[in-house]
Amino acid sequence: MTRRPLWAAAALALYSVTAWLLLAHGASLTGDILGMQADPDQFIWFLYYVPWAIEHHQLAPVTHLLWQPHGVNLAWETLVPLLGLLMTPVTLAAGPVLSFNLLTLAAPALGGWAAYFLCLELCELPLAAAVGGFIYGFSSYEAAESFDHLNLDFTALVPLILLVVMRRVRGRAKRGATALWLGLLLGGEFLISVEILATLCFFGAIAFVLAYAVERRSRPVLRALALDIALAAPLALLLASPILLPMLRDLQDLAHPHGWSIFFSIDVLNILVPTESSLIGGRFFAPLSQHFTGALDEQGGYLGLPALLLLIVVLCDAQMRRRLWLPLTMLGLALLAALGPVLQYGGHKTGLLLPGALIARLPLLAAALPARFMLYVFLTLAIIVSLWLAARPGRYLRAYCICLSLLPAFHPAPPVPYAVFFRPGRVQQILGPNPRLLILPFSITGHSTFWQVENEFGFNTVGGYLGYPPGWAQHDPGLMHMYLGEHWSGLAADLARLCALRGAQYVVAGPGTRPEDFAALASLGWSAQKIDDVIIYTVPPPVAGTQ
Repeated sequence: MTRRPLWAAAALALYSVTAWLLLAHGASLTGDILGMQADPDQFIWFLYYVPWAIEHHQLAPVTHLLWQPHGVNLAWETLVPLLGLLMTPVTLAAGPVLSFNLLTLAAPALGGWAAYFLCLELCELPLAAAVGGFIYGFSSYEAAESFDHLNLDFTALVPLILLVVMRRVRGRAKRGATALWLGLLLGGEFLISVEILATLCFFGAIAFVLAYAVERRSRPVLRALALDIALAAPLALLLASPILLPMLRDLQDLAHPHGWSIFFSIDVLNILVPTESSLIGGRFFAPLSQHFTGALDEQGGYLGLPALLLLIVVLCDAQMRRRLWLPLTMLGLALLAALGPVLQYGGHKTGLLLPGALIARLPLLAAALPARFMLYVFLTLAIIVSLWLAARPGRYLRAYCICLSLLPAFHPAPPVPYAVFFRPGRVQQILGPNPRLLILPFSITGHSTFWQVENEFGFNTVGGYLGYPPGWAQHDPGLMHMYLGEHWSGLAADLARLCALRGAQYVVAGPGTRPEDFAALASLGWSAQKIDDVIIYTVPPPVAGTQ
């Protein structure tokens, strides 16, 4: 017992060094971004927005900085206000890029450390708990989501919530402490990821019902736990209220394309076949894994042969099977749910309906992407492995093989997309205070969101990227073509119409603008001037005033 603090420190050191080697590997934490695609830009925007909003007394989560003139309700975006608050000193001192990179590095280390304490509570063997924490912190789910989804890869609170529950169930915590910690942790998770909190409650409710139905001797304890959760709810709701109330006001903004639940599901082959997010075998199997649906950041279903073989061993052991029936059952249910509404094999839809089709019809949970249920697969896998190791000492080689097979690939770290024209004060020097801009490349295909942060929010934009467009914007076909970076014959007309409807004063073609966008702007005959690394097109006043 006296050596447990040393084990905890060693586990944190192991996770931190592994995260640094795989995610940073020599990158500059201020000159590079530990991520890829467009989503890191939005989280950098959020991390800058939180202290900016406090300083400017704009505490309501509705902003008109983007998607002019209507604005956007940030409550339905991945705002991560808790992380923004925690990183405010770093953001103000050194900028949001450093804050984002530090959080990206901390996510697997802290997630693994939290899982270490959960596994230690259950197995009471530090080395076994360290293995469990590693499996959770460096899972295929974490490797995929760490590319660009800070709200989904920062999962440290999930094991801590389960730790509080287990300490109460095992008689090691009293009601007051349990209710307090659950309230704080549930409210905190809401302020990091509403989606994870919703799915945690969903799978937690299933686990509770199963335990209550099977473990009859535990029913009094489980009833006490249910009361503790009820007592924790007011505190959790109080913490969530600044975001929850605006969410309830604009429910129509929860509008995702039909078919997302199928597209962002785990391909059944992904369970055995690694993607390029895996260090070992990822590139070798790329010709096969490239056919999986969804982007690389949502293909986190790889369990690997070592993990599957160990699960078979556990299932064949009657004693372990009885002891671990609940985590084994929850692993199976979560994995089945992660496969989505329709079974997919090698990128092809088989037509076989799965239970995920029912989840896709549930309120709110229909917006959760099935691939992200892998979080609970790896949490239960970590628990199973740690308990198996504690009961079968001396068999660590198999567990080490699991850890090795799940190692993430070296993280991409592209340079920060700074632009000279968007330096602080430069836009205002050329175009005047608070201009309204339409920036190309548009929304998800460009860096307009980052450039707005670089300029310190000195201008408003027609469009922007903070996730999928607000519900009202999705009804404009031309706008959605532009948002998705598509090419169509009506590009010039839609550009002119969008500028008129949204009151854009200038179109700024930044680095990376497509030739077809330049051709469309040229066909409009608007005056243009090259300044720094952009070309500025002035929208004629009659067009801008058209309703």
